[in-house]
Amino acid sequence: MAQRVKDQFSDSELRDVARLMGALSEVSRLRLVRELMRGEQTVSELTEATGMKQGNVSKHLGILLVAGVVSRRQHGNFARYALVDGTVAQLCSLVCRRIPSESGLP
Repeated sequence: MAQRVKDQFSDSELRDVARLMGALSEVSRLRLVRELMRGEQTVSELTEATGMKQGNVSKHLGILLVAGVVSRRQHGNFARYALVDGTVAQLCSLVCRRIPSESGLP
């Protein structure tokens, strides 16, 4: 049986969790998160690294920004994006480790 971390979650906490999970529910946003695990990057750098179109990168970064997953820092003429903290990277790692065990794949 799974260990319970907390007995109760408030409705407000559940809404925050749903907002975060919603922001992370798109493959393109997860690809951006994966790239940002390597460090702070510009939209151009992320566009090159992911092969996504610049407009899509900007749109998805905006969603991640509103959800509090990434931060934005102006550096000259460029905006640089970074993960706010390691929590999302840890969450992705936990989920990725669980997937093979659930699917029966090695």
